[in-house]
Amino acid sequence: MRRPLALLLTFGAGGALFGAAISHIPAPEDPALFWIGNFSAPWAVLPFLTGRAQRSWSWAAAAGLAADVACVAGFYAGFITAAPGRLGMPASTPTLELVITGLADWLGFIAPWVILATATGLGYGLIGWWWRWSRSLVAGVAVVAPFIVEPLAWRLYRGFLPGPLYVWLVELAVGAGALVWMISRLRLPARQRL
Repeated sequence: MRRPLALLLTFGAGGALFGAAISHIPAPEDPALFWIGNFSAPWAVLPFLTGRAQRSWSWAAAAGLAADVACVAGFYAGFITAAPGRLGMPASTPTLELVITGLADWLGFIAPWVILATATGLGYGLIGWWWRWSRSLVAGVAVVAPFIVEPLAWRLYRGFLPGPLYVWLVELAVGAGALVWMISRLRLPARQRL
């Protein structure tokens, strides 16, 4: 019980730090940096690695969820406020009321992203555990697919890629490289080797 819990807490803390770090990347004055900070594909990798580190599927799911939700909390932590002016409250409002209101507003603000993080954290935590035990092609493709699909989905959705093209080419290259690496780690019978 200690090892799975320690891994869960470690990856949760790592998720919060990762989220906080990438929240500092988006800079509206530099479109390239903005899109690097807002890629969705890397958010699948941390719960995958978290799940891969666990020995049971239940701990893998829980740890993946904790890591991804912690990422969201870390990413949006800068939006927490107890400032009366920002909350539309008078300066004489008691501190406890400001803290409770600020936290409630923040939780409402990040709720959609927490729901997505819950789903991806659970899913990719389980996929990481599955990869650890089976080296399945499906599990390997599932973790690299977002790197390849995201630029294509933006192109289909908007008709163009937001931000500079080279940023999206790098994401595609990372996805392709990760796919090659995952394929090289598959457990296939000798006659089915790729």
